[in-house]
Amino acid sequence: MAEAKEKEKLRILQVHNHYAPGWGGEDTVVELEAQLLRDRGHEVDQFTDSTAGLKTEPLRRQLLAVPGFLWSRRSYQGLARKIAEFQPDIVHVHNTFPKLSPAVFWASHGAGVPVVQTLHNFRLLCANTILFRDDLPCDECIGHAPWPALRHRCYKNSFARTAVVAGIAALHARLGTQTRAVDAHIALNDFSRRIFVRGGLPADRLFVKPNFVPVSGLGNRPRKAQVVFAGAVSRSKGVELLLEAWRHAAVEGFDLLLIGDGPDRERLQCQYVELPHVSWLGRRRRSEVLEEISASRALVFPSLGAENCPMVVLEALSVATPVIAANHPSVQTIVRHGCEGLVFEAGNVEALAAALREALLADSETWSEWSSTARRTQEERYSEDVNYGQLMSIYENVMRKKFAAAADVSLVTISLSSSVR
Repeated sequence: MAEAKEKEKLRILQVHNHYAPGWGGEDTVVELEAQLLRDRGHEVDQFTDSTAGLKTEPLRRQLLAVPGFLWSRRSYQGLARKIAEFQPDIVHVHNTFPKLSPAVFWASHGAGVPVVQTLHNFRLLCANTILFRDDLPCDECIGHAPWPALRHRCYKNSFARTAVVAGIAALHARLGTQTRAVDAHIALNDFSRRIFVRGGLPADRLFVKPNFVPVSGLGNRPRKAQVVFAGAVSRSKGVELLLEAWRHAAVEGFDLLLIGDGPDRERLQCQYVELPHVSWLGRRRRSEVLEEISASRALVFPSLGAENCPMVVLEALSVATPVIAANHPSVQTIVRHGCEGLVFEAGNVEALAAALREALLADSETWSEWSSTARRTQEERYSEDVNYGQLMSIYENVMRKKFAAAADVSLVTISLSSSVR
């Protein structure tokens, strides 16, 4: 039965909690993956919720919502109904935080449907998701109860908010949600996989499949004298570091474009108002972001914290734009120094300034080599066809094991029935 099912077109139910409206990496992954599967004949449906509007609710309503973050009966029942209606072969969970809650894993498990989860960040192990605290890497909570996170108020610098995140982790560690109700986890690179194994996820159910982006036709455009940052404007994303490095680099004739919005934008825009040749473009549609990246000499990715497989880096590669990237192990699986761009020591202003100068002043032959390598890497490792093969291999593996386990249970039941007679 398993072999026959593998050769058929599948029915995949995606489960995803959107954080807020607008351009974002996880949302982009979900939509690209859905389109990838539909284009190849599979049927895809979605069970979603959104955090949009939650922050504007009165405090009392926000407090009343907290128990649902630990276990949402509404999400459990809603997903159970969706599964009964759609009859999926696979439930693929991308994000449950905060409103869907990990209850959705148990709804899928209870329905007997194989469950796959993509680990987009380190939330299972780290309250602030990026293994980062006080401007330094931090792994205190990996493999342990998340009490250090409470002590340091790691989530939004709030004890109460961190307590909610830690409570979710503690409750579902006790329930064994990730080991009992999830059939396979997808890590986005080998470094992330090692971190999650340290954190207690079963190694035999941890697969590696990075994100992907479609090959773009924008890569052959003429380049402007500019370098671009695209992402959330926050300290953890390294925006302040970038602005200081831009001041130190002092490369004449080039502009720095900052695309995105976030909690620190107003402060930083005021603080660096005198810094020349800096343009704050705010939030833009994904297509507009790609246009700017494809017209730039380089994309800068200065994040201070660990990020698994940042979509903006893959998008830069897809339009043949070299990347200046912080040297986090996960990012170095994508960008190699002197190949797809340049790598600098994370958090080091002087190192980033030097990388900016080298990238912007590189001769045309060197820049062209980086550019062509970037495009080639995207096509060979992060394209639709490559990713589809990886994803289907994971789905088929999980379904085969699920069917085999169900068959073993049936045989045991028959054997016991015969013994009783």
